[in-house]
Amino acid sequence: MECIMKILTTIGAGAAVAFTLVACAPTEETPITRAEADLMVEETVAPAAPVAASGAVAPANSVNGSYNLRASECGQPGSEGALNIQGNKFVFHESECTAISSTNKGDATEVELSCTGENQGFTRLTKLRLSPGVLRLEENNVGLRYYRCPAAT
Repeated sequence: MECIMKILTTIGAGAAVAFTLVACAPTEETPITRAEADLMVEETVAPAAPVAASGAVAPANSVNGSYNLRASECGQPGSEGALNIQGNKFVFHESECTAISSTNKGDATEVELSCTGENQGFTRLTKLRLSPGVLRLEENNVGLRYYRCPAAT
């Protein structure tokens, strides 16, 4: 920027008064090319550092994880209210199931499970509803609320 300074002096009744005025005029910038701008950015901005991941990350709406009918019993071995879900595998206290089909039903997902437990094979038709921290499982008009357990560290 170019600045111009002016000094005005006024003398009146034997007194001298001085004023200083500064006026700055904008200077014209010389345009640069897109390639020059890109080069300037590359020289001044560091690339983002990659974040190391410990493995696959499940989406927030994933049902994968550990649950319990009593939040206070999360992580306790042998808890009768435990439920572990990984992919299509559902492991309850005394039975293991595999999801063989699923259908969206409004705000729920109807899941047919093929199970084994207590030396028997059987199927279960359940409705699952997932909300933050809670998995609702409904079967034969009976609703159960499973609480998501914190991930083991």
